Amino acid sequence: MKTVLVATDFSENAKVALQLAREIAIRYQAKLLLVNAFHPPVIDPNMPIDISVMMSQEAEKVAQEQLALIVKEYQQTGVNCEGIVRVGAAADVLLDEIKTQKPILTLMGRTGTGGWLDKLFGSVAATVIAQTDSPVLVIPPNVEKLEINQILYATELEHVEEDALDFVFDFAEYLGAKVTLLKVKEDFQVDVFSDEAFIEAIGQRYAGKPYTLKTIEATSVTSGLQHYADEHDADLLVMATRKRDWLAKLINPSISKEMVLSTHTPLLVCHIED
Repeated sequence: MKTVLVATDFSENAKVALQLAREIAIRYQAKLLLVNAFHPPVIDPNMPIDISVMMSQEAEKVAQEQLALIVKEYQQTGVNCEGIVRVGAAADVLLDEIKTQKPILTLMGRTGTGGWLDKLFGSVAATVIAQTDSPVLVIPPNVEKLEINQILYATELEHVEEDALDFVFDFAEYLGAKVTLLKVKEDFQVDVFSDEAFIEAIGQRYAGKPYTLKTIEATSVTSGLQHYADEHDADLLVMATRKRDWLAKLINPSISKEMVLSTHTPLLVCHIED
């Protein structure tokens, strides 16, 4: 059975991720798996060990109870839903569960405090994106409700992108969304291969699929994508990456935090096999 995995820290933004994950699971007839990575609370080192252990156990119990309530609520609406609370660093827990469960999609919501917690979860998202081949959808802060009707897919038109495009068109069909394929050409960028060959291949493979293809110029790929997404009310921005292409630069540890934290459009990262 297909699985949709969603990470939750019980924040308001995580609720948006949960709601979208529930909708996707229903449409795919998939199991919905909720994962909470539990961090024991920071304890005063001068506190007696037995009290420290008791406080940690109590905090873990609260997390399990919170997750159980959500799972029960979803199960009562007919959703095949399970929940897992695991002790450990969030990125490690999620990567381990993705490897074990092999979900068709992983969803993560991040907080919007702008402080260290926001940077933490941004870092978690970037780490997960960089270290898994599974599609990951990150929902930025301040998204109160998410309905995906317009999908903006960033294409370079320099490589075969069938792995990512197959997933995106399938995803769009399940959600009833429209797809725009957008190439952002940076200033002074030189095309290694002709765009026309890739445009023709896409047209042949996805004949009958509702999509449009656009090319724009911008000073940078990221700014161009965000500007276009804002102007055209895109609900979801999709990026496909392989280790050696231009987009892979966005997923390295030094740049990914800024990228994940700066975008205010939900971001789906798919991976292309070499």
